[in-house]
Amino acid sequence: MSAFWTYTMGVYGRDGVQPSVIHLQDARDADVNLLLYAMWTANLGLPAFDSTHVAFLASRVRAWREAAIEPLRAVRTGMRDGVVHVPEDEAEGLRKQILKLEIEAERIEQLIIESANSEAKGKESGEPDPSVVAENLAAVMALSDGENDEADLASMRALVEAACQEAGSTAVDAAMSLIS
Repeated sequence: MSAFWTYTMGVYGRDGVQPSVIHLQDARDADVNLLLYAMWTANLGLPAFDSTHVAFLASRVRAWREAAIEPLRAVRTGMRDGVVHVPEDEAEGLRKQILKLEIEAERIEQLIIESANSEAKGKESGEPDPSVVAENLAAVMALSDGENDEADLASMRALVEAACQEAGSTAVDAAMSLIS
């Protein structure tokens, strides 16, 4: 299993992570894996990256996202409220199978992302600098159109807090001041 995927499995269940990445995905079309990458690389002690690096990664995963992840997500979410003339339990069973495929497609995207960063190889996890997490998240969000609203900033704050569990509110506040 890849180091990035292992990190994702550990961090995704932390308080606020899932609703925050889903909000940023739905509201701003942010790539959840790039948001998690922002947290993971900071966790490895790597320096903050910029929007050029994120744009490079986004271009590497674009074909995979368009061919696999987005169609699977569209089918799964299209079935959320059931399908006319299909028994609810049948539709829900298929929806759960599609979710498993979508998660596998997300894991493959993470392999693509991880393979593009040789600096991460062999690095050990540690307590990240909240400012690096915030700068990385800002670089990811710079790919999305529009300005960050209060809900976006609250979601990013939750991600900084989840990534930096040892950081106090003063350090998180200072990091958040880096995000516009």
